[in-house]
Amino acid sequence: MNEQSKTPQAKTHELFSGKSAQYARSSLLTDRENLARVKELTGISPDDLVLDVATGTGYMAAVAAEAGAFVVATDFTLNMLLETRRELERWNKNTLALVDADHLAFADCSFNVVACRVSVHHFANPGIAIREMARVCKTGGTVMIMDVVSSEDRAKSDLHNKMGQLRDPSEVRQWQLSEIEQMMISAGLTITDTETWSHVMAFDEWIRLGGADSQTAEQLREMMIDSIEGDKAGINPHFVDDELHFTWTTGILVASK
Repeated sequence: MNEQSKTPQAKTHELFSGKSAQYARSSLLTDRENLARVKELTGISPDDLVLDVATGTGYMAAVAAEAGAFVVATDFTLNMLLETRRELERWNKNTLALVDADHLAFADCSFNVVACRVSVHHFANPGIAIREMARVCKTGGTVMIMDVVSSEDRAKSDLHNKMGQLRDPSEVRQWQLSEIEQMMISAGLTITDTETWSHVMAFDEWIRLGGADSQTAEQLREMMIDSIEGDKAGINPHFVDDELHFTWTTGILVASK
């Protein structure tokens, strides 16, 4: 299969299979303050059965396990699940499942809490995935989605996404916060908490995580520097000494079913 004929799911699977170790060191994914805030907003307790959708390297699953809950961590990439297994090895109340977010292989109303952290922008069918999260959540349960979001200004959002997809072809769209809210509402959920969280990242780390080649990296550097005046992409690019940085805005959305 050539690169042009690959589906978005195939591209995502291929790219993530090869970079699980890099993601395990991501400054955003490992941010302890962010994880603590997500845990607080989600309200995970020891009596909960928690589903972590698209667990990646397992940090959200570990937060739930640390709270004493039984965790089912899912991903559709085996290498990511192997990273998750290492992250969860100190707890025994967990299990792993190789599952696509579009087709969660669990019965209706199975989980007290369904969580998905920093993954929706890679989903080819996010509306379907969110409906699946709502389906497997118990009535009265909680669905939490945290993800990188783009500006509510459409032009800024489009430029943000142009750069993101150039750097990492597995990115489908970095959605606006309002778009994720609408997908959750359309899935029959009631939003109870919404807040944003800012995370400053070095350009070089962003490139490393995406796996862009040197030519693409230089093109992206020029695009990001060009966007500084007027903050054209809504990501606040700036220099710290001589190193280029920018700011991720992430949305944390908590809903009840």
